[in-house]
Formats: sequence, structure tokens, C-alpha cells
Amino acid sequence: MSLRAEIRAAIDDVTPPAPALQQKVVAYVLADDRDRVVRPRWSSTRWTRSFRGPMTLVAAALLVVLIGGLVLGGRLLRDMNAPPQTINQAELKRLESRPVHLPTVQPGAECPTSPLTDLSAHGPQAFLLGEGPVYSTRLAYRNETTNWGTWYVLSLTVDTTTASGPILIRGEDLQTHAQVLFARAPLAPGYGIPAGTVVRTDVLGGETAQLYPEAVLDLTRPYEGTKKGDWPIYKSTMGYPKAATGCIGLQVDGAGFTEHLVIN
Repeated sequence: MSLRAEIRAAIDDVTPPAPALQQKVVAYVLADDRDRVVRPRWSSTRWTRSFRGPMTLVAAALLVVLIGGLVLGGRLLRDMNAPPQTINQAELKRLESRPVHLPTVQPGAECPTSPLTDLSAHGPQAFLLGEGPVYSTRLAYRNETTNWGTWYVLSLTVDTTTASGPILIRGEDLQTHAQVLFARAPLAPGYGIPAGTVVRTDVLGGETAQLYPEAVLDLTRPYEGTKKGDWPIYKSTMGYPKAATGCIGLQVDGAGFTEHLVIN
């Protein structure tokens, strides 16, 4: 038996009757290497149709992810602009409705810094600025200088025996009337919380921070460094633009009182 006949016999033993398939197999086995070209079983149209199905699912998934990202992003932006939920919103709105009335200091005149009050019996500071119930330390420490302006950490303490509810802080430079702004970062539980609508941004600590025209003291969350038995301390990242003189007036509004603090 010739080699060709042996190959045909072997193919007949392992394949069902299929003349067309048999001819293709025989032609492939007996062809030279350069002629052995395997043709794809599926046409390009069928391959495209099969590929189009998974791609449609991928596109739909990407669309769902995109829509979800937009929704979550919108909620995040809304939450960042909203005051903290632990604060009585109705009371905060009433405080925000009070107009800001701060004194004007003529150029070159001395800054009318708030008087010192001896409170050594109530906290770590022997003397604090203000007449209460909200007081400021004599000096805040400089945090950072940016292209926009100068940033400080404003440290406040509250006589909680006479003050309750949220306390709203707004301010300006008393000579130039440049608005004082508050930054969300660095921010931790117990810090004064920026509130209102975002005015602009600045770069603090190498990160972009949103700036707000208000700060709110949540008396239920004092600064974690407050010593036991002392009046609670609250800190806010406060800044003013380069054009300001640094004679800063703060209007402090709470339930039943409005107080002015002037720091330099």
C-alpha cells in the first residue's frame, strides 16, 4: 500500500463521513509547507458581530460608571458646601441673616485691638481677647503665606455657661474691608467648620483648599486638645489677602448675643 493510500485509510478511521471535510484535510496533509494556509472558519462579519456584543456591554458599564461618578461628585460638592449636620440649620440661618456691622479704621490709625480679660480661673490662658462669651488668644500663629494672602490658625474659647447652639464667625480687614476667608483644610473634629458658599480656592500645604466666608463653631465638638475642666477650644484656618493690613475684625453671632473681636 502506498503512503497516500495509508493516509486516506487513517483519515477514514477517525472522521465521520464528510466528503468536503475529507478533501480539505487531505489537501492540507499532502500540501507543501508554503501552501498550508489555515483559513479562518468565521468570516470577518461574524467575528465583528461576536466582538460587538461584549463591547456593547463594556460601553454600557462605562456609561453607568460615568453617570454614577457625576451623581456622587454632585453630592460631594453639595455636602462640602453644606454646614455640618450636627448644627441646628434653622438657628444657623437666623444667625446668617444678621447683618455684619464692624468698625472702620482709617489708614494709618492704630488698630483697636479687643481688650484683654483675665480668665485665669477658667482656662489655660491667663488673659484672652474679648469680652465674651467668645474669646480669642492674644496671638494666632502664622500657618502659611501664599500668592493670595496670609493664613493663620485662629484659636477661640467659649464660655459654655452663657453660650449655646451654633456660633457664626464672619470677618474683614477693618481698613481695606477685604473679606476674611476660612479654609476647610487642615480640618479635624473640633475645629471651626467653614460654611457658606465657596468663594475661591488657594493652595495650602501643597493641596488645593476651598475657601469660605464663614466659620461655624459646633459646641458639641470641641478641639480634642482641650484640657479637662477648661472652656472648650476651637480652631479655624483663617486667611486674608495680601492687600489687607492685618487689622482683622470678627463678628461673632450666637443665640442671644453679637460680639465683635478685633485682632492684629
